[in-house]
Order: sequence, then structure tokens, then C-alpha cells
Amino acid sequence: MTSPRFSVVLPTRNRPETLRYALQTCLQQDFDDYEVLVCDNGDGQAARDVVHQAASTRIRYLEPTVPLAMSANWERALGEARGEFITVLGDDDGLMPFALREADRLLRDHGTQALVWQRGIYTWPTIGIDGEANLLRLPLAREVVALDGREQIAKAIRFEAGYDTLPMVYSAFVHRDLVERHRRIAGRVFLNVYPDVYSAFGLGYLAGRYLSTSVPMSIAGLSHASNGVATLMNTSSNVVANDFTRLNEQFGYFRHPKVPDRMALGPVHVIDCFLHAKDALFPDDDSLTLDRKDFTRRCLAAVFDATPERRADARQAIRSSLADAPELLAWFDAEAPDFPPARMFSFQPPRLGFDGVMLSIRTDAAKVRNIADAVASSCELLGMGGGNIINYDLASWSRLHESVGALTLSEERARRDEANAQRLLTDAGAAVERAESQLRDARNSVEQLRRQLASERDAAADHAARLQHQLGEALLASSLRYVPRRILAKLLRRLPGRTLSND
Repeated sequence: MTSPRFSVVLPTRNRPETLRYALQTCLQQDFDDYEVLVCDNGDGQAARDVVHQAASTRIRYLEPTVPLAMSANWERALGEARGEFITVLGDDDGLMPFALREADRLLRDHGTQALVWQRGIYTWPTIGIDGEANLLRLPLAREVVALDGREQIAKAIRFEAGYDTLPMVYSAFVHRDLVERHRRIAGRVFLNVYPDVYSAFGLGYLAGRYLSTSVPMSIAGLSHASNGVATLMNTSSNVVANDFTRLNEQFGYFRHPKVPDRMALGPVHVIDCFLHAKDALFPDDDSLTLDRKDFTRRCLAAVFDATPERRADARQAIRSSLADAPELLAWFDAEAPDFPPARMFSFQPPRLGFDGVMLSIRTDAAKVRNIADAVASSCELLGMGGGNIINYDLASWSRLHESVGALTLSEERARRDEANAQRLLTDAGAAVERAESQLRDARNSVEQLRRQLASERDAAADHAARLQHQLGEALLASSLRYVPRRILAKLLRRLPGRTLSND
């Protein structure tokens, strides 16, 4: 059997009321070479009935076995996927109708093994959290950039970039070779309780360079039965969260010992996934190391409990995660800050409208009741319906801001370099003038020395001539002593005014 280009994997557990709409968006693609794999982890046959009603030969349905932990069900699903590229869609999420067609084009044009996209967000009317229902958030940019997995991991663990900028299988198409490579190294694909977030770090490290687009290929739906909503936003005990915890413990998925046992703290799930990935894939890569003190501060700042007793419990849980590091325990006991209670996580923006990155609107007035309606409205708002080819020529505000910032820094560096060059030129000019002055002084000194030497040479010559004359006279006088006096007198008489003394 020929493998399809794409596998859209749909794990599901006891959510037929959202599954039918998620499946509907999967079957409305303007692309043919793909399969939809529904991996049922439910307790009854409700999901089977939804698949039967969809009546599509494109769907493959995996019967439930025993109840599986979320990560185990995702593991099973990816093991059955036949596509060259694989993505996972939640059973309350929606796939945009152009997703497979555009993904195929981008992957062929750029030749990468992973394509990640920025998701839209839709909160179902049934989310069950006060103030969170009926919200649609969409990125408006249309750009494609290449990213480096290790660089993005480094940014993610410093909380400078979201983990969803990595090729998380929940919002990316990843080549099956990456999945198989991870499985060969680590024994399985998902190593902890957060399979979506874990895949960002595990597959991101193995992918190397990958493609990222701001065009939303999917809309992440948040409903009352979402595991994320139940465990991260709903602080009270609830059936979904209890089921999630029980199955994870049963199948041996536990938190990393270096993170606090407080799933609701925002930084925990990010760093838990990073540490599991590091232990399994890159334990000796010192370029990717967690700053545990900074992480601890972030956990303390994320504590939202207001009562002294619950805040003390949360601080103790955070402290316990440092048990392997005595120096960090000493720091914690002496200096760990006590932040005011944090605000509970919310999808609601400070205000509706466009914030430079995302467009946020209310959906209840538009009669959007489910994820299929949200997908249709999103296509209309973005102007991406009707099979039109998307032009990736509109950078996001944040990207433009980064570009302007980089250009400003470049201009500042250029100005500093120019000023430094001018100072160097001025200094060089001054040095040349000093050298020329010194050269003139040296020439003058040489000329003075030359004149002095000539004068001294002339004086020496005169002195030597006098000495020579004196020597001649002395020699003459000395030689006359031995001339007979009568001859000498005769000679002197010839000289006027000369007489011979008696000496």
C-alpha cells in the first residue's frame, strides 16, 4: 500500500460531542493525499458512532483497548500512522481547509523535515471556566522563516520564546523519520505526562533546522473536557484531571524530580519536558543547560494561592525540587523571594481587537458554536478560503519590531564605529604632526651638529697647521744648534737685522 503524504492523527477519549466537529474539519481539505487516523481511548462506542456517521473511506479507526494514559494513546496512534508527515489534532481542535495543501507546498519548496505553525485559539461555549468561553484569537501575519531547533530550545528554557515555536507534533507536520529516530534513541516518542509539549523539545532537538509560519494551519480548541483546561486552569478537583493523573501513574509517566510537584504552575510543564528530553537525548550537551535558580524564581512568581497555608505548601513543593542541590537549598532558605499571588492563567487578552500579533474577537454574537464554525469564521476573517494560494509576504508585528530593533542597533554600531574611526583618524593626524615636528627638530639638530662638526674640523685643521709650523720651527731650531758658529754667523749676516748672540 502506498503511504499517504500526510497522516492527521486524532486521539480521543470520551468526547464525541467535540470529536464530530474536529473530524468534520479534517474531511473538508482541498488536498487529497492524506489519511485521518482516529485513535479511540474511550470507555464506550461513542467515538465509533461518530466515525461511522462521517462515512469517509479516508478515516482509519483504531478500536479502544484498555484505558491508556494520554501519552500512551498518542504513542499508539503515531505507531499506526502511515503518512510521510504526521500531525496530531486534538479532538476539540480544528484543521484549516487549506492546511494540507499549503503544508505540502511549503515542505516541497523548502525541503525540511518539519513545519510548525502559529495556532489560532478558540474557547468553546462549554469550556466551563468563568469568563473564558466564546473567544477566537487569530494571528494575522503571513510569513515563513527558518529556525534552528537548539537555538529555540535555549530561548524556550529561558522563557524568551514559547515552546510552540518548536516543532511540537500538536502544531506541526513532522517527517516520520524524525519520529522513528526518536523512538530508536529513547525507546518511545513521548516520555512524560505532556506529550504535546514534550514533542516540541524532543523532535525540536533532532530536527535541526525547520520551517515556521505564522499562518494558522489549525485552531486549538479549549473545551470542558480538555486535559489542559482541567489540569492547568481548573484548580478544583474534577473528573478529567483525576482521570488524567490516575492513568499517568498507572502507565509510569511521572514528573521530573527537578521540577515541583505542582502541575498548575506555568513554568513546570515546560521545564519538565525539557529535562526529560535532555536526559534521554542530549545529556552531555552543555550548550543547553537549565538555570535552576531562575526557574525556581519563576515558579515562586507563578504561585497563585492566596491563603498562607496553601502558599506555604506551594513554596515547600518548590523547595523540595532542589533536594539534590545543597547550594540552591541554602539560597532558597536565605534569599528566595516571596512574590504576591500571581494571576490565574487566562486566554482572555487585556482588550479585544488587534494587539499587533493576534486578533481577538467574541464569537457568541457571530453564532459560532463549535470548532467547525470557528474554522469557517477564521477563513472568512483571514481571507484564506476558496482554495486561494497564500502569499507569505506579511511579517508579524513582533518580527518587524525585531527587524527595526536590529536595524537600529546596526545603525548605532555604525555610528559608534564611524565616531571611533574619526577619533582614530584625528589621533593619527595628530601623531603625524608630532612626527613631522620631531623630524624637523631632528633635521635642525643634525644641521647644527654638521655645522658644529665643520667648525670644529676647521679649528682642528688650523690647530694642526700651527702645531705643524711650530714643530717645523722647533726642528729647524734644533738642527741649527749643531751648525758651526762661523757658518751660522755668515748666514745670519746675509739676513738683515739679525746678529749672532752669545747663547
